[in-house]
Amino acid sequence: MDQVRLPIEKIEYFIQHESFVVLVVALLFGWIFYKLFLKRISEKRHTTLRRRFMKTGLYLVLAIVLALLHWGLIQATWTDYFTVKVANYIGLVSFLILVTVLIRCAQIYVYLYLFLANMSQGVPRLIANLFTLLFSTFVVSWIAADVFGFNLATVLATSAIFTIVLGLALQDTLGNLFSGVALQIERPFQLGDWVEVHNSDDKWVGQIQEITWRATSLLGFGDELIVIPNKTIAQSQLLIFSDRNKPARFSQAFRFRFDVDILKAKAAILEGIKAVPEILEDPEPRVLVLEVTESWVSMKVFYSVTDYGRKYRVGDLVVSNVLESIKRKRLTLATPVLSLFREEEDHD
Repeated sequence: MDQVRLPIEKIEYFIQHESFVVLVVALLFGWIFYKLFLKRISEKRHTTLRRRFMKTGLYLVLAIVLALLHWGLIQATWTDYFTVKVANYIGLVSFLILVTVLIRCAQIYVYLYLFLANMSQGVPRLIANLFTLLFSTFVVSWIAADVFGFNLATVLATSAIFTIVLGLALQDTLGNLFSGVALQIERPFQLGDWVEVHNSDDKWVGQIQEITWRATSLLGFGDELIVIPNKTIAQSQLLIFSDRNKPARFSQAFRFRFDVDILKAKAAILEGIKAVPEILEDPEPRVLVLEVTESWVSMKVFYSVTDYGRKYRVGDLVVSNVLESIKRKRLTLATPVLSLFREEEDHD
């Protein structure tokens, strides 16, 4: 007798040809939908969907082959006890792979919906992963109770203490998870946005690349990958620079000699600014006098750009072009002035 009795009748009910036909049709329908309506998505998204379709298709083929092998062994005229036992375990593996294909198909449809609804915007993996977790939990619970006959109420009752211990051990992980979910609900930023994260004395600047269970990934100006826990993100002050909001506003100061012609200096700065193609004309650049002392006049130019990631490149062009414009107009920047006083002793 088997030490472990498989509910083979229930398993065989699910590895009939009807189940495989439904999954094949669902996979083909998803592929046709992808080809018809998602032509304009990014190459990265194309790669993601193709890989998922390919892997899911391979799993489905494997499940079909194992199911055919199971039925072939069961219906063979020379079957014995050992052959039936092997066939039953092959049927079990086919059934488990079939369940995996079902979950992966559902996940593919989630990606199709998210990519269609956010054609030009980033889609964090956290949303798809959360759906996969919830759907997998539902399917596995149903299979455990209906197919294998587990009493889930008893299992949950006896595991209460274990759940408490596990929750305490995973406190930080769960904090990051729920913070990530909160970020997805509030959606203060999206993939592709530039953010400055200020937390106490720490500061991180980068472009949002991904939001996962544990952390948010930024790509810095030097192409370095910055991984910040979601809990830290939720507790930090955020400065968000997004194309959907107002363009990013920057400034650069210049200090002229006290006797400078202010109108001529402002014209020189604006002339240099207009030579930078990345700077927007609306809102237009402005030059303001900020400070006047006995030695210099300080002016600052304010300008706007759409792409925060080009901050340093645009800043370099601004300084270079304005300095060239100042030279052409024969203006002079202020230089540090050091005054020395000599005290002579009184010999009387």
